[in-house]
Amino acid sequence: MSGAPDFATWQALTGVLLDEAACLDEQRWDDWLALFTEDAVLWAPAWDAEHRLTADPHREVSLFYVEGRPALSDRAWRWSRGDSPASVPLPRTSHLVGGLRVLACDNATAELAARWHTQVYRNRRTWSYAGSYRHTLRLESGGWRIARKTIVLTNDLLDTTLDLYHV
Repeated sequence: MSGAPDFATWQALTGVLLDEAACLDEQRWDDWLALFTEDAVLWAPAWDAEHRLTADPHREVSLFYVEGRPALSDRAWRWSRGDSPASVPLPRTSHLVGGLRVLACDNATAELAARWHTQVYRNRRTWSYAGSYRHTLRLESGGWRIARKTIVLTNDLLDTTLDLYHV
């Protein structure tokens, strides 16, 4: 991958991350799913030690690991139908994404990094999550899509269930 993209490409790339946050907050699950490639992977590694994350989602503990858009679609279907007891009622969320950086970009793929913070409100309780993202985006059918998303959760001592819409 080469270096910095032109401004229009930078806007398109960072727009994908901002669109994803908006889709999650507005519970637009079909629009959210459309942002991902068919083979997309979402991974939130667990902290193995105070300053060391797990490195292999197939052999070590993860907060979650979801492979492929069909698995993402199944998750979204359960949220929208109320078939996920841990997600009833669905919380209201507010994702803030900042510190967006394009680490590498060529004509077909891009690597991005960002910081994030999410406020979650459900049943008169509020939770706050924060961390960092690493995204691999791939150009497909004229648009940038998320092929891989790694989510590092800074505050991983959880008071409640954690799902994809939280982070």
